[in-house]
Amino acid sequence: MKRRAVIEEAIGETRAAVYEGRRLVELHLTRETEAGLPQAGDIYVGRVTQLEPSLNGAFLKLGANLSGFVSFANNRGMPKLVEGQLIEGVVAQAAGEGKACRVRFSQVITSGDVGVVKKTTLKERLSSRFEAISFDEASVSVIDEATERKISLKGGGTVTFDQTEALLAIDVDKAQGGSALEVCLTALDLIAAQLRLRGLGGLIVIDFPNLRQAKHRNQLLKAAERAFENDPAIVKLATLSRFGCLEMTRSKDYPSLDSLMNTRFGEATAETRAIRALRQLEREALANRGANLTLSVDSGISSWLESNVIDWNDALHARIGARYKINVVDTKGFSVQADR
Repeated sequence: MKRRAVIEEAIGETRAAVYEGRRLVELHLTRETEAGLPQAGDIYVGRVTQLEPSLNGAFLKLGANLSGFVSFANNRGMPKLVEGQLIEGVVAQAAGEGKACRVRFSQVITSGDVGVVKKTTLKERLSSRFEAISFDEASVSVIDEATERKISLKGGGTVTFDQTEALLAIDVDKAQGGSALEVCLTALDLIAAQLRLRGLGGLIVIDFPNLRQAKHRNQLLKAAERAFENDPAIVKLATLSRFGCLEMTRSKDYPSLDSLMNTRFGEATAETRAIRALRQLEREALANRGANLTLSVDSGISSWLESNVIDWNDALHARIGARYKINVVDTKGFSVQADR
């Protein structure tokens, strides 16, 4: 299958949209503010700080305030480790909230310091994920609307995504849709596409409308197997519970769009809104060459920009020059005005 990725190098972030044929299947995002954190594909030297027999693995120190975990079961042929030992490994899974990143063992190191050996770019990550993928450079604005909490189904009904600390809860509401089975099957296709598109994973519980007939429940399970059969992630499905819930797990090697862009309540973070404002300012500058520009932002966006977490000002100057100013307004959001 022909695959291509559209890459956008924006101020503060890199975006990518992956297509299989003409179908959009995955969206990826890396943030400049996350550059110091271990990401899938990065190579690190770590020191064994603790052997943990109950977890069948060892914890590693990868740097200041950076920790990793190497599993003995998933690294066959790895020598017996001892505390204080240095090893080199590849990050297999980025750290989750409150959890260490997963590291795949490469070799024992006799001397040196802990820390990063090589950082992987988003383009390199996609090249490793997909064989023979081609790349184009263009805007990837579709990401801005890709993390909706509630999505309407064709024919009626809704699907709601709620991320908690323990799991991703997905509720399928029949509302005024068709039969319960029709809504379940329609929702299943949408859920499979959304999980892959947004990089959602971990433990997932889907609450479907109740299917009373055993043949309908079996039909839904078989449809679930088909819906996820082409997913590059590792997907494991359980049987439907007596209450109509489907439990499943989906591996995730990198942070989801939702975790990077939104708060735990599904609202865009100040960083996300600030980067969107800068993207809009840059677009208006390209559309109105030579014009002086005014970017009006709310106090939340202004505070993030003033914190200078990233060097956005110099980056913006390099792209459009110094023909802009920023005003703080009481209205939430942002807008750009071009004055000739």
